[in-house]
Amino acid sequence: MNKSQRYTGFTLIELIVVLVIIGVLAVSLLPRFFDGSGTNEYLYRDQAFSLIQRQQMQAMQCTNCPPAGFRVGSFSINPAGINACANTATALCISERDRSSIRLVPGSFNNDLFFNNLGQPVSASGLRRCDSSCRVNVQGSVNLAICIEYEGYIHRC
Repeated sequence: MNKSQRYTGFTLIELIVVLVIIGVLAVSLLPRFFDGSGTNEYLYRDQAFSLIQRQQMQAMQCTNCPPAGFRVGSFSINPAGINACANTATALCISERDRSSIRLVPGSFNNDLFFNNLGQPVSASGLRRCDSSCRVNVQGSVNLAICIEYEGYIHRC
């Protein structure tokens, strides 16, 4: 064999080191892809955010209607006055498998919150609410919140 000819490729030790690194990464990262903890809270918060904004838009579009609002239960957000848990375009229910780890909690207001025709949060009788900001909390392995300001601004906080 010619001395100027060089062998190219990987040594057995290099291959073993790469396989060990891939194995360690697989053992530590794969459970995160198959476990929903921490990510479901973000999904529920985003769904709740959309439903609350929808109720606000409905109240602003129908100026002759009574105030539109929502009710926060431990496992659901429904239009005000409705207690049934049904996943529809106007309601959100925490699924049965997530109920042991995720809860919805209203902060600084009772279970019902309405919006007037200007999109401002009010009580059922029409009195302005949320002087210091109202919150809907999504509690789980990660605690997230939706804030509703006095003038009607809704944001993730």
